[in-house]
Amino acid sequence: MFILIVGGGKVGSYLTRALLKQDHEVVVIEKNDRKAKELDTLIDRQVTVVGDGCDPLVLEDAGIARADVVVADTGDDEDNLVVVVIAKRKTKAKCIARVNNPRNKLIFESLDPQDPVTVISSTEIILDVLNEQVNAASYHAAMETMHLFGKGQLQLIRIGVPAGSPFDGHRVSEINFPRNSVVVAIDRGNEEITIPDGDTILRNGDSIIAIVKNGAADKIRQLFTS
Repeated sequence: MFILIVGGGKVGSYLTRALLKQDHEVVVIEKNDRKAKELDTLIDRQVTVVGDGCDPLVLEDAGIARADVVVADTGDDEDNLVVVVIAKRKTKAKCIARVNNPRNKLIFESLDPQDPVTVISSTEIILDVLNEQVNAASYHAAMETMHLFGKGQLQLIRIGVPAGSPFDGHRVSEINFPRNSVVVAIDRGNEEITIPDGDTILRNGDSIIAIVKNGAADKIRQLFTS
């Protein structure tokens, strides 16, 4: 299999070595040039692409279009979310995401109910999932036994734009989102998930996926339910 890993830290390094020993093709995207060189030196071959894994062009250059598996393994849940959203738009690859805050699990899994993201927090479990791809029964059994642990101030939330909302037809930049909140994606059901900018128009029925902290979750919920 061709496995694209975003994040060349300790977990990504261990996973890369293990997968190469199993004769898989591996490419690692790492934004830190020093870490990328250290990984290449460690395994005595060049497998890294230096760049931001949240950049669609970097992902394309790394070969995401032909990836069998995409592993989002950075230390930030929000970066991992963006990687998965882009992967879902550009490839049919199986997506595996590292999540530091277990409260974010449902956000990742709800991105694609037909082909859910595998959300995990252990290198060993990632490797087990890859090994069990050929056996659907044991793959689902492994998923059912996963236990996620983590901590952190950031939280990913999903907020629906209800029917009759005053924000229907408004640009994202026109909405007074609370401080400590960033809109990272908009899910439009049967349409593709959109990575918004300030000119993106909200519509009734949209689901907004946002990164929040320090009480902003309650404020953004009140904004769309009041």
